[in-house]
Amino acid sequence: MFSSLHSLSFMAIAFSSLLSPATLPAAEIPGPQAPADLRCEYLADPMGVDVLRPRFFWTAGHPERGQSQTAYQLVVSTQQDADIGDAWDSGKTASGTSIQVVYGGKSLESGRTYYWKVRWWDLDGRESPWSLTAAFDTGLYERADWKGQWIGGKNQLRKEFVLASRPKRARAYICGLGYSELRINGRKAGSNVLDPGWTTYEKRVLYVTHDVTRMLRQGPNAVGVILGNGWFKSRALLFQLAIEMEDGSRVEVVSDPSWKAADGPILEDSIYNGETYDARRDTPGWDGPGFDDREWMPAEVVKGPAGVLSSQMMPAIRVVDTIIPLRMTNPAPGVFVFDMGQNFSGWARLRVEGPAGTDVRLRFAELLYDNGMINQENLRSARAEDHYILKGGGEEAWEPRLTYHGFRYVEVTGFPGTPGLDTLRGRVVHSAVRPTGSFACSKPVLNDLQRIIVWGQKTNLHSVPTDCDQRDERMGWMGDAQGTAEEAMMNFDMAAFYTNFVRDIRDEQDDQGRITDTVPHIWGGRPADPAWGTAYPLLCWYMFKYYGDTRVLEENYDRLKRYVGFLQSKAENGLVKFSSYGDWVAVEKCPGSLVSSFYHYYDVKVLAEVARVLGKVEDAKTYDRLAAGIRAAFHREYFDPKTGSYGSTQTANTLALFLDLAPENARDAAWSRLFDDIVYVHDSHLTTGIIGTKYVMELLTRMGSSDLAYDIATRTTYPSWGYMIANGATTLWELWQKREGPSMNSHNHPMFGSVGAWLYKALAGIEQAESSSGFEKLLLRPQMVRDLRYASGSVKTVRGDVTCAWSRTDRSVRLDAAVPLGVKAEAAIPKFNLKSLTVKEGGKTIWAEGAFVPGVEGVIEVKDASGSIIIKMGSGRYAFELTGK
Repeated sequence: MFSSLHSLSFMAIAFSSLLSPATLPAAEIPGPQAPADLRCEYLADPMGVDVLRPRFFWTAGHPERGQSQTAYQLVVSTQQDADIGDAWDSGKTASGTSIQVVYGGKSLESGRTYYWKVRWWDLDGRESPWSLTAAFDTGLYERADWKGQWIGGKNQLRKEFVLASRPKRARAYICGLGYSELRINGRKAGSNVLDPGWTTYEKRVLYVTHDVTRMLRQGPNAVGVILGNGWFKSRALLFQLAIEMEDGSRVEVVSDPSWKAADGPILEDSIYNGETYDARRDTPGWDGPGFDDREWMPAEVVKGPAGVLSSQMMPAIRVVDTIIPLRMTNPAPGVFVFDMGQNFSGWARLRVEGPAGTDVRLRFAELLYDNGMINQENLRSARAEDHYILKGGGEEAWEPRLTYHGFRYVEVTGFPGTPGLDTLRGRVVHSAVRPTGSFACSKPVLNDLQRIIVWGQKTNLHSVPTDCDQRDERMGWMGDAQGTAEEAMMNFDMAAFYTNFVRDIRDEQDDQGRITDTVPHIWGGRPADPAWGTAYPLLCWYMFKYYGDTRVLEENYDRLKRYVGFLQSKAENGLVKFSSYGDWVAVEKCPGSLVSSFYHYYDVKVLAEVARVLGKVEDAKTYDRLAAGIRAAFHREYFDPKTGSYGSTQTANTLALFLDLAPENARDAAWSRLFDDIVYVHDSHLTTGIIGTKYVMELLTRMGSSDLAYDIATRTTYPSWGYMIANGATTLWELWQKREGPSMNSHNHPMFGSVGAWLYKALAGIEQAESSSGFEKLLLRPQMVRDLRYASGSVKTVRGDVTCAWSRTDRSVRLDAAVPLGVKAEAAIPKFNLKSLTVKEGGKTIWAEGAFVPGVEGVIEVKDASGSIIIKMGSGRYAFELTGK
């Protein structure tokens, strides 16, 4: 991500951007600022909202520190320029919240556009300007709103129609399974690819809404749809185009047997195997009006999936970047291998010129053999190859539509002539979640670690969180999903994505409360291994903690109870012991029964907390009692008084300590066993699998051993993240070790990326108070360990931007912080045994001679505690400097 030089530059920029507002000329200091970053159901100006009472979010700034919102007014209108909310006017509402504000107006209508804006009042009663106007489009709330039929039969479908005038408003609602591309009058609608997202089709199918107003015109028009197999492994289209004319009349174009169908130039499409495109079969104009389709067949009415139609209210899969190859080699006659320099998900765009009928083959791989040829052994049965058959007659450009690959290397054969570096471009494709976090520090290996975590995470978001992006798998494995969720939430805006995935999990749950190892369920068992099934309660809980989302708790509470009830039905002497995977891919295997017992306890504890949040007091007491019984049973079952530990593995003792499953009289012995095993037996290396790894780094920091966690994170010998990096990893591996061959060696597998949350929480120091949700109470406690000289982290939370950036010398520590409006924060600056301490903020003294010096805006209190100076503050930007002798 950054070299040390880049890191220095980054820190300089971070510090200079955190100047105190007090340094601005008075004339430049405005009052309360207009709300910004307006969101509806977590999305900016979303299309197809099918929530009856959507929620609104905004952030706001204020030049004064310590300010907060005391009231807001939110208006929703059916008219873009209306100042009065004809759908809802909240009035001046006394509230400090700017997140999860629930719509409270008239019933929303299907297929309409609504406009909204908001303003707020500060502590002094001053009113902000109105925000810019945002919008949301409602989807089709009822199945009866859909007029079309499921059609198919071929992979290209078209329909012509005539409009008497230009339209005022037009929305296309499309569910094209497995994947589809919508084209209107010869152009692609929108920028989505691989639409719609993958679901359990017999329970739910997603449709996508497009604003196509400007794509239509007076006179003849045409709609074209390309269909692929996708995960549905068949083709079916449900389509509805709703057009409002200037005179108030309405026109609808729906899918029915009047459409025409033909097989186009895509001869084969498969997620695993790739796409074959014969450009000789191109039929220019097929997706525009006036095309001669007399030889096309009428579309067939087909049986569609049984699932509920829901709007795709999450970031769509898109082409998000383009990569230029680093180099091209020629390891054998006619074989050209392109190195993209980065492992990623997507495909290659090809430029070629040659005779008609020439078949150019592109094969994709993560690895090379020693002789320079690509190594596809780890892809197992996935063929992972695309074919482009030239039409001839000049330069041609092509990229696939209906498949994706995971790769770093592309082998080109059959190319007419000799390709150059401009022949191929890598196209990065994944769910286009918004990046919200950044981390950098003075240790290059940790910057590299952040880089491979981010690349591994984002390229395994394909409408569901996948385990890998390259082989014949790419499943929504629940263990991987829960293990990486906090890291993902620090790096990306995952709220809408996980809202959808939690619903996917709920769709898979059966009447007994059982859920599955993969969602949508393809592989794995039912019931899920408890370490995998815990994704359900934990993702719900993380949504509450990171985004303040109580609705996800309300919607899933009864189902979470059902899941915990199922676990209870399998308990033996108070413990759930069945296990399929346990501490997956550990160097030293922890007993699966212990892992399952840990998650049984964890799930019950989470459910008790959820009950408390929802005001279900008696339920909370019930689950607290149940948890206490599991805790006692865990100690009885797994603690060995002879060794003073819960087993011989790092994971066993980590799990016992992380959730305080070890009673007070056993904690010291278990901790000593864990510490000694890591430090003395394994030279500060982990032997944990994905479960133990998720918790051990946070546990070490909590136990006052951040130095040891840092040692682990910066190791470059096996087993370690640094070992992956030292051996050329550009994304995280499936295993700690470097391995080739056909089994268990994915080189893009994010499940060991849980350490990414530790980079933010520990090294950058960005945490929430235990009682906080949605970052309403911040703890800025960076661990300034070993030879680390500086670190910086920023996270765009639902309440606004949070930054903690620090640097240190032998005699000083600087900490710069950004705290969102209305948020209270507590920063801890280590004293490093310095004497005669002075702490200043923006050059003004706030601590001297062992006492707090009041008078600096926003600083509430400063005190000396446990080797650190503790500073309590309100919102704003701060630059603290501690100096001593």
